[in-house]
Amino acid sequence: MAPGVAILAAVTPKDEEESASDGEKPGGYALRSGTSMACPHVTGASALVKSVHPKWTSSMIRSALMTTATVYDNMRKPLTNSSASFAIPLEMGVGEISPVKALNPGLVFETTTEDYLRFLCYNGSPEKTIRSMSKTNFKCPTKSSDDLISNINYPSISISKLEKSKGFLTIKRSVTNVGHPNVTYTSTAQTPMGMKVKVLPKKITFLENVKRVSFKVLFDGSEASSGYNFGYITWSAAQYSVRMVFAVNVE
Repeated sequence: MAPGVAILAAVTPKDEEESASDGEKPGGYALRSGTSMACPHVTGASALVKSVHPKWTSSMIRSALMTTATVYDNMRKPLTNSSASFAIPLEMGVGEISPVKALNPGLVFETTTEDYLRFLCYNGSPEKTIRSMSKTNFKCPTKSSDDLISNINYPSISISKLEKSKGFLTIKRSVTNVGHPNVTYTSTAQTPMGMKVKVLPKKITFLENVKRVSFKVLFDGSEASSGYNFGYITWSAAQYSVRMVFAVNVE
């Protein structure tokens, strides 16, 4: 959910020597660096969002953190990987979280329990096992294949296989308005060379009585490079900028 490499975090020191340099007075904290340190960072950010929005679900909080993340460091330069090259989504996910921005994301992608159960269906889990685990009478969709996993209502899009010969593939998403009640968002897409991406409709409008709206994203990789292609779709309105990353494997 929140990967990271060489993430710094403060921990309670085991002894005084651990928290002090030679000749310095011991401090109240020791420093740790590692992949697992991403977890407490994101947990703290999630707790901050939850404290401001106590009725938000975990998927709404995750969405807010993901869609408001930045791909630039504190020097306003693109994030890099361990080789000092520009990082790609498979290395940095959606980027670096911005907890304060996540407090007011504008839109959120709500992933429901049914979404997760359908994921298990698409991934090949037996319906009997899913019912036993969830303690429900849930029925898997008639059509269940791993190709449909991309339609789970997640704040990013991942397509494991987009065949060049099959034209456009349609992915569905729904967003919930948690910002201004009367607002229209316009979509823009940053796409890799050769890949065609269409967002339908291009504009979505929310009113007092319209809180949730669906849209489709169409991908065509017939002229794209083989392998993973990356880009993002941004929904913009007034002070809001909702960024959804996509990773598409073209074959």
